[in-house]
Amino acid sequence: MKECPKCHTQYDDTLNFCLKDGVQLQEASEIGPQPQPKKNRGCLKKVIIGIVIACVGLGILYRHLMNAATYLRTEPNVITASKGGGECNVDIDYDGYVWIINHKPDWVNITEYDNDFDIDIRPNMTGQNREGSITVQSGKLLTQVIIQQKGFATYMHVSESNLHFGEGVESENIDIDTDGCQWKAQFPDWLSITENLNGGIRVKSQRNKGEYRTGVITIREDNASTSIYVSQAGLCNVCHGKGEFSCSACSGMGGFGYGMYYVPCMVCGGDGRVQCTTCRGSGKRK
Repeated sequence: MKECPKCHTQYDDTLNFCLKDGVQLQEASEIGPQPQPKKNRGCLKKVIIGIVIACVGLGILYRHLMNAATYLRTEPNVITASKGGGECNVDIDYDGYVWIINHKPDWVNITEYDNDFDIDIRPNMTGQNREGSITVQSGKLLTQVIIQQKGFATYMHVSESNLHFGEGVESENIDIDTDGCQWKAQFPDWLSITENLNGGIRVKSQRNKGEYRTGVITIREDNASTSIYVSQAGLCNVCHGKGEFSCSACSGMGGFGYGMYYVPCMVCGGDGRVQCTTCRGSGKRK
């Protein structure tokens, strides 16, 4: 048998050259065992050493960056929030490279920027005042932002304290200024109230086919409340739409006495009826 010294393919003795490589064939016994390539262990060792050195360098750099600050301050460092919550921005004053927030209450959300962060305080529905802190750290330095939030509404004001509607269907928008977030409204059944996009209310009246009417809208949350007095045009509620009523002086008789002793009433002029002073005889109140 003959064998190719390059690809080690064996051939019959009648062939002299390798059909694959074109190399002259040799007797199989003349080709000894091929030396195994040495593994490049030295290169792998250098790579491992390089990685270790890089990790150590990064660790030293990280330690330097995290511990470079010599002072750390926040402004403001005390925040007072209402029951309804709100947003606040906090500035960070320091001479380091990196700062982190390592603690915050679970009822706030934080958005971080380069040298400041926004705090979004959620509404307090616990019914009690609460307090928490946000801890800002740069290296070994720590500072805190204290957050105090009320658990109840303390004031409530409206943009209009009196509303008047015509006989038809009308509506008015009322702004509500309060530090609460869960107010409730009580109102007459001929009104409807919905909350508008600005956090206020839209008051809508029904068509009035009856007498002039009045009512009170009461808006309340916790111990804070306010009232809106409402009226709507309709039939006069004094004369009940008649425009006149019986003279009280002569009891509707038109005068006093009988026969030649009869004296006409000076109040009603002898008619026994007097004009309603509320609607001035129209029978309606606008």
